[in-house]
Formats: sequence, C-alpha cells, structure tokens
Amino acid sequence: MAQLGIIGTGLIGASIGLAARSCGWNVVGCDRDPAAAAGALRAGAIERVSERDEMYAGCDAVVIAAHVSGTLEEIASLRRRSLRSDQVILDVASVKAPIARAAVGIDTFVPTHPMAGAERRGPDAARADLFAGRVWCYVPTSSEAHTAQAVAFVEVLGAKAVAVEAEQHDALVALTSHLPQLLAYAFTERINERAASDGEIVDALCGPAARELLRLGRSSPQMWDEIFRENREELDREVQRFRKALDGRRLSG
Repeated sequence: MAQLGIIGTGLIGASIGLAARSCGWNVVGCDRDPAAAAGALRAGAIERVSERDEMYAGCDAVVIAAHVSGTLEEIASLRRRSLRSDQVILDVASVKAPIARAAVGIDTFVPTHPMAGAERRGPDAARADLFAGRVWCYVPTSSEAHTAQAVAFVEVLGAKAVAVEAEQHDALVALTSHLPQLLAYAFTERINERAASDGEIVDALCGPAARELLRLGRSSPQMWDEIFRENREELDREVQRFRKALDGRRLSG
C-alpha cells in the first residue's frame, strides 16, 4: 500500500490526507503546531503523527503543505538530506517562482498548487472532496519521471492536473486569485464601516456577488499577507490595471 507523508496539517494538508486515505493510502503527518497535528489525527486525515526523518525515509510521496516561508525552509532542509530517488516531493504553495528557484537541483521535488481552498482554516475544516474536479497546477521539472509521479498523485485525489511555468503561474494568479482576495478584504472593510452606521439593512441588501466577496474576506489575513508579499510585483501590476479599468468605467455627469 502506498505511503504518504504530509508536512503541515492545516486545511489543505488535512484535506489531502483525507482524500488520500479514501483512495487507500497510508498517511502520516506532522505540524509545527501540535494542536493542528492532533486535529488532523482526530479528523482521520492522518493515521498517526510522524517525524520528518521517518517520512522522507519511508514514504512514496511527501507533501509540504505549509505557507510560502515554511515551504522555502523545508526545501532548504532537503539539501541536507539523502533523498530516495523513487520518491516524489511536492508543495502546495500559492506562488511558484520562488519555490521553483529554491528547488533547482532537487530532482525529486515538483512544485504544485491546487486551486482549491476555503475561508475556514485548520484540520477541522478539511474535506476529502476539496480537490474533486478542481484544477491542480504543476510546474514540469527536468525529471520527467518525478513530474509524472506528481501528476499521477494529483489525479488520484480527483483533481485535474494542469502544467504551467512558474513565472506564468504567478502572473496569472495575481489576476485570477490574489487580486480578487485583496478586493474582498477591502470590500469587507467597507461593508463593516457602512454596517456600523446603517445596521442590519446592509447585510439584507447584499447580493450573491457581495456575499461571495464577504466569504473571501473571512480568509486568514496572515496567510494572504505572505502570499501578497511573495507575489507583490505581479499583484501591483494587476492593481494598477484594475484602477485603469475602473477609471474607464466611471459614469459621466
């Protein structure tokens, strides 16, 4: 039976664990936060808590499910390890260029990014079907064998594997993901300001688009601040273009 190790048992890591276990994988995991690891164990996302050394020595696949900074730290640690050549290691960070640059020369590593998530965080919010039918990007590497392993793993979880170069990925998600999230935070702040003066009627008059923005506005600011920072140049470009688009749509008179 295939063995999976998960480093980081928050929403994404725990959801990967649930999905993999539903497909028959044996899954172990760890997290810097003992409460998160315990939550993943309680939710059935992992079978037991494991040390990193055991994962890298015994697992067929290892997923680094951490924020960008944590992922970069873990990649740096890989250079001090003797890695199995038949093992695939992948990440799930929301930006890919810094990850791909950091991992150059680590043949077993494949940068990936599932286009899935939720406003809630932590293992208690995890779902086995979180990736079903969703796009899961991957950056092809010089190792065709390990890239193929990563694609096979993604598809086992029910996702649609889509190849993209790291720089193109970051430029596109700045528009399709990061800009909408930034707008959601700004919109939520404005709604809260108006609700302070107008009360419950503000919520009553929110349509579907507004409610979706408010849902996004409940996402973890700590996580998104790091993503915004890591993809700042591309996001800044899209913000400027959006401002120009707004200027072009202003009503006259």
